[in-house]
Amino acid sequence: MTVDEGRILTAEGIQMRFGGVTALDGVSVHIPAGRVSGLIGPNGAGKSTLLGILSGAHRPDFGTVRFNGVNLTGAGRTVAAHSGVIQTFQKASPFRGMTVLENVLVGMTNRFDPGLFGVLFRPRWVRRTERQWRERAQELLEEFGLSEYAQADAASLSFGQLRLLELARAMLAEPQILLLDEPAAGLNAQETKLIHQAVVRVRDNGVGVLIVDHDVRFLFGLCDHIIAMDYGRIIAEGPPEDVERDPAVRAAYLTV
Repeated sequence: MTVDEGRILTAEGIQMRFGGVTALDGVSVHIPAGRVSGLIGPNGAGKSTLLGILSGAHRPDFGTVRFNGVNLTGAGRTVAAHSGVIQTFQKASPFRGMTVLENVLVGMTNRFDPGLFGVLFRPRWVRRTERQWRERAQELLEEFGLSEYAQADAASLSFGQLRLLELARAMLAEPQILLLDEPAAGLNAQETKLIHQAVVRVRDNGVGVLIVDHDVRFLFGLCDHIIAMDYGRIIAEGPPEDVERDPAVRAAYLTV
């Protein structure tokens, strides 16, 4: 595993209020490429709000989000995705009426825009590029154990397979940082193991990963770094074994 400190998503001094409730209070995080970080905390700790801010979907009241030195604060998910920061969601919803392969190919829209001329006339370079993207999509289906379902209706996949499909689609967009929202939620032990293996492959490809999940055992067995939150603040962070022993973490989360 290699942590590339040159490619890093940072949030500094993030504050966010909803009405009279402080969701985030001066939160700072650093998510480098080549490392899996986990974000834990009880309900209402501010995890989902932070993920939305890191993805560009929400603009904080105060603080900045930068990736590779570029300000992405409140830039929107599309801008963040084009920059290399991509979020997946807990509810894995395929594009219905499309095959599994076609669903993965949706991920190339962040990287390939042939323009109106290319769409209408489909010159040779467009056909060649599309063929290359299709080959890469098929490689990803192989990597994530879905190649036999390439021509199947995506709606026919199991819940766990849909999570893998969403990961494959995200990887086709060539992320540098991947934000995962509860990828293990609702999965059985075998499906969770497959997600674990998939995330390791993502990390080993040099992508930085930040995972929010309530399955603490899953995160502690997978992550290189854990960030623990409570009441909108970071109360501990570091290697999983250190965070697990932290008295503040155990009081706030692990023993509830």
